[in-house]
Amino acid sequence: MRLFLPLLALGWGIISASAQWSIFAEKLPAPGHWATYQIEGIKPNEPASLTTIRLSVRDGGTLTGKPYVWLSIEPIAWLGSKEKAPLRFLLPQKLDRAGANKLLESAAEIVFSNPVKGAYHMLPEDVASLSDKVGYKNTNTLEADNPSAELIKLGEKSWTCSRMKMECFTVIDPPFVKKQTIIIRGTVWKDDTIPFGVVQAKWAEKSIKGDKVNEEQRVLTLTGFGKETTPAQALDRGDRFSIWKLLFNR
Repeated sequence: MRLFLPLLALGWGIISASAQWSIFAEKLPAPGHWATYQIEGIKPNEPASLTTIRLSVRDGGTLTGKPYVWLSIEPIAWLGSKEKAPLRFLLPQKLDRAGANKLLESAAEIVFSNPVKGAYHMLPEDVASLSDKVGYKNTNTLEADNPSAELIKLGEKSWTCSRMKMECFTVIDPPFVKKQTIIIRGTVWKDDTIPFGVVQAKWAEKSIKGDKVNEEQRVLTLTGFGKETTPAQALDRGDRFSIWKLLFNR
């Protein structure tokens, strides 16, 4: 196991760097809604990078008497995968801010639809076990900023947004591997009249591992949203998550 911990820590670090996805999970829209965003990444002495993600919601049935939905974010990497693919969280439809800030812990199931190596799913006990092995700890906060409201103009459209302060602190501290700390600080502009409520977000990411420090600025901007009318295809959940399959089938 000692030889595998660096790989596990690397994969879990990628998850931690994506902790900002929790900003979309509060007050999830009804099934069928979608939104697209452009993400600009800026690193010192490097060309800016541009990526696009799509969020969507589909019906997840009923668990313990409550309606659940699948929140899909795509395409993104997961647990150190070389491929990017849809990542889905099965969440209570009426998830509050405290639940959204604990996105991994709030999910009744997580499905990664790897197009090359096949889909697999994780249950809460799998997430808890892996977190324990790599010494994963995470806290997210999203609270009113000052000023509390601000006008955001995107193209010809203007949005009167609630301005929120976002902070995320993540520690990955497995045995035999240097501790890694990931700090995310930024601002989120929200308008609850659109699916997922996020119009724009800007944040700084700092990763500290030993004497190495990596920093990046990111800007996420809404580019479109709507509602699908055709039913979603059946979800392939694949095999259940296995550490050994993950390590030997990367």
